[in-house]
Amino acid sequence: MDAKALIAEYNFSAAERQLIEQANTPTTADMNQSRVLSELVLGKNIQKAADAIIQSNKELALSNDEYSARMVGLTRALVFVGAVQILVQLIQFAIPLINRL
Repeated sequence: MDAKALIAEYNFSAAERQLIEQANTPTTADMNQSRVLSELVLGKNIQKAADAIIQSNKELALSNDEYSARMVGLTRALVFVGAVQILVQLIQFAIPLINRL
C-alpha cells in the first residue's frame, strides 16, 4: 500500500499528515516516510484495540451489575422463605401450649 492510501484509510489528522509529508526528505524519502507512517499506523491500531477493550470492560461491568442485582433479589427471597419457615415452626410449637391453657 502506498502512503496516500494509508493516509486515506486511517484518517490521519492534519498534524499527522504534515509530519508524514515532512518525513519525505530528498536523501531518505522512502525509508524515513515509511518509518513515520508505520509508527502512526501502529499508534492508530493500538488506540483502536484499547478502545475496544475499554468498551468490552464497560459492557462486562454492566453485566456484572445486573447479575449482582439479581443475586441480591434472590438472597432476599431466600431470607424471606427462611423467616416464614421459622414463623411456621413457632406457630406449630405454640398451638399445643395454647390448647393446654
